[in-house]
Amino acid sequence: MKGKHGAVVVLNPQNGEVLALYSEPSYSLKEVEDETTWIRLEANERDKPLVSRALGAYYIPGSTFKTVTMTAAFLAGLQDTQFNCSSGGFQASPGSNPILDDGGPGEVHGRIGIDTAFEVSCNQYFAQMGVKLGPEKLKQAAQLLGIGAYDTPVEALRGRKEPELWNASTDAVKKALAPREATIVTGKQVTRYDLALMGYGQGYAGQMTPFQMALAASAIANMEGKLMKPKIEFNRPPEMFKQVMSPQTAATLRGIMGLVTGGPRGTARGVFAPIKAVGINTGGKTGTAQKVVPVYDPKTGEPKTRHKVERDSRGNITREYDELIMDEDHPRIDAWFLCIAPLERPQIAIAVIVEGGGYGSKSAAPIAAALVLKARDAGYFNIANNQPQLRPGLPKPKR
Repeated sequence: MKGKHGAVVVLNPQNGEVLALYSEPSYSLKEVEDETTWIRLEANERDKPLVSRALGAYYIPGSTFKTVTMTAAFLAGLQDTQFNCSSGGFQASPGSNPILDDGGPGEVHGRIGIDTAFEVSCNQYFAQMGVKLGPEKLKQAAQLLGIGAYDTPVEALRGRKEPELWNASTDAVKKALAPREATIVTGKQVTRYDLALMGYGQGYAGQMTPFQMALAASAIANMEGKLMKPKIEFNRPPEMFKQVMSPQTAATLRGIMGLVTGGPRGTARGVFAPIKAVGINTGGKTGTAQKVVPVYDPKTGEPKTRHKVERDSRGNITREYDELIMDEDHPRIDAWFLCIAPLERPQIAIAVIVEGGGYGSKSAAPIAAALVLKARDAGYFNIANNQPQLRPGLPKPKR
């Protein structure tokens, strides 16, 4: 992550242990010992080094949200549904923009099921699945995964904290670590087009944190289909947040995630070929999302603004304010990757986000692949009671 903006979250999906929680740019405790440095860091609007991107930054999840939509489809019994992906795209309602895949009219998958759609990351399929599921079924699945479902966009944007997600010894620990709540909108005003956008990770699904997306992968990775509460305190007994799905469903979903990194058409098969070659089977999901961001002054690093004046019918000034200038013509393209490994009994569930990284397979997936190898070298894949084993030659822990 050096020199990049983004975050990494690594969990043990079987017991909820937080193995890594990283945000970049960051700061050291030494840097904030004096007030002057603290003020400078706090004023850095472009890099936001004091913000934990892992826990507190909202991102558009792009195709990684298909993991949530797929989970919802299985819970609703719609996993055998086939949809058509055509050169004309999917039009959710008369007059709405057709939804195409990243390759435009040239990317056509034909009539496919959910496994192939996930492997090739078909937007048209998951847009249609979002419509078929409807708001209530999406809401039910989202809440099982810790995602808040609200009636209106205003409610969804409040940024509530979620201390209840943590397995911790005290409320103080839970509050200190509380992530911002990831949200979707499922109220009566939601249209078929809104549902289509949410189905493949756009529109009202655009309020996800890296922490939340790691939890979504973790529920699939858990052998019993449970979402375990994350924990950082040593020797705390595991606690379940929700029973999301049956063990059989979780096993099926792991197999589908395995197609992304190991299938013949998987969007990350090239990146993970060396991982597979050393005998580690993985599962994953790529994601790419465009986000309109402010324009920053290259000299000061401050966001640019324009002064706005509102007047009444007589020309009297009723309101003055400064608004951010947003770079509508050059949206930032964020790269995502979710990963679980080893696929047979996952010991890590990873979420990686690289701001401005482009396609997920190009920048986020290689980071996840490197973390899989790091976890193997650290002994996390030598399973005994879900605890990492020390490598030969390393000192044994004291009793």
